[in-house]
Amino acid sequence: MDNKRLLKRLVTILTAFFAVFCLTSSAFAGDNDFRLSRLCVGATGCGGGDANSPAIKNFKQLSKNYAAVMAPGHFQPASTLGEEGFEIAAESKISFAMDKHASYGAVNKNQKELADGLHIDYDKKYAAPDVLATTGLHMRKGLPFSFEVEGAFSWLTNSELFYVDAGIRWAFTEGWWFMPDISARADVGVLLGSADMSMINVNADVALSYTWGLGGIAAITPYAGYKFLTTFASSRPLLVQNGNETNESVFGRVTLYQHRAFAGVEIQGDYFIFGVEGEFGADIMSAGAKVGARF
Repeated sequence: MDNKRLLKRLVTILTAFFAVFCLTSSAFAGDNDFRLSRLCVGATGCGGGDANSPAIKNFKQLSKNYAAVMAPGHFQPASTLGEEGFEIAAESKISFAMDKHASYGAVNKNQKELADGLHIDYDKKYAAPDVLATTGLHMRKGLPFSFEVEGAFSWLTNSELFYVDAGIRWAFTEGWWFMPDISARADVGVLLGSADMSMINVNADVALSYTWGLGGIAAITPYAGYKFLTTFASSRPLLVQNGNETNESVFGRVTLYQHRAFAGVEIQGDYFIFGVEGEFGADIMSAGAKVGARF
């Protein structure tokens, strides 16, 4: 079987499996979905534009954490695939909230703790979901002059939330024998599936890697880098209960910044690739793995 036929079959199988898995697993809202109206309180609604209000502070914290969770991992060394190269991989990562005191009253996991008709008691802290896991597909295509384009699609398990991302990368020291590979990447992603939130991530990162051969059988490439994640988040109009009245309120757009570091290792055979990666930030820590094929 030639490479093109093998590639077509692999893409078809992985795409079909992922589509069926997502459609059958997200038919109903899960514990990891959220309702932003639960952050809003009575006459003040969703904070009334006061940046110091508990509602807005909690909206910012929830947005930062879900932005870091949904954004795909780096999952690649600094070197590119070459002008004719193509890669497709299934990726999964698990994320843990570092700030256990942040209010997660909007998350469905905690809805049973909220009395009917009442809103969040800000003196009470709600537990973050123990683990937030995402799974998805990541595709990369090499271009001339050490450039590369990529696209990713991921789903937050036990939720109706999806994420689509696209980017471009340049390995500007690739092929310099006396230096490790260094790359710079920019990508943009958007959150889908939320009835309440509008979220766009803009990411910029740099990575460094070096490849060693393993007896002509495989190659191993450790890598590390830094990413700067900018998030633009806002809410759609929300219905807020104020006594016997129901009013409309909204969280205005906020701009959030996160500094994150990552490190991982990739093993590549003739066609098969496998990698593991850890990502670290002040609010979210993640660990993940990928498996796929490269042509």
